[in-house]
Amino acid sequence: MRRLIGAALSVWFLVGGLAVVAEACGGVTATIADDPKALGGKERQDHRGVSFYQLADGSVLLPASAVRVESGLAEAIARRYLEKTHPKYGHLEFEGFTYDHGDFVYMYHAEVPGLAEGVHVGPLAYVTSHAHVHVSAITGDVYGPGCGIGSGIVVMRFDPKAYPAELKGKRLPYRQFDSHFVIRDGNPPVIDGRIEPAEWAGAARMVVEVGPAKETMTEYG
Repeated sequence: MRRLIGAALSVWFLVGGLAVVAEACGGVTATIADDPKALGGKERQDHRGVSFYQLADGSVLLPASAVRVESGLAEAIARRYLEKTHPKYGHLEFEGFTYDHGDFVYMYHAEVPGLAEGVHVGPLAYVTSHAHVHVSAITGDVYGPGCGIGSGIVVMRFDPKAYPAELKGKRLPYRQFDSHFVIRDGNPPVIDGRIEPAEWAGAARMVVEVGPAKETMTEYG
């Protein structure tokens, strides 16, 4: 059984098919799996000895038994960090769950008025008005932005006493890398940081739910 951060299985239609699993600077898409062995893949271990499974497409499965911080607590951690560092932050949004720079992290971003944070993807540097926060599913620590807006250094250690006990084990209905749009096949955009009207003409958004909205499900397709 495999779940996308506690949500019903969803499929996002992007350019020419499903989302690419590789992320910036070596990170890959990760999924929490109740029974990763049933889905195949090669068993591996991270630097802490946490076992996970790598599939043929490069994505990875983290056994649910290894998760110490579920999404409900992770979001509370992200909000606490933002309240300390950017108290005027705007809407907090979940991006995705990844295996990134040696850890399994929930990725969030929030718009911060007046923020001009410098980030880089390899040699390309730019400025963003969004604060990027990554919360470890293993330790609960918060990472600041690193290469490719991936995980950087630890900026806040997890303090379990700072959070209500009812958040432990709470899962939220997150959507993994929800693109918010569908692009017509044969009309791929140029990923250059600009939104050109011709590239996105006729775009729409579609989320297809497969099966009941439960915490666990069988993966299809």
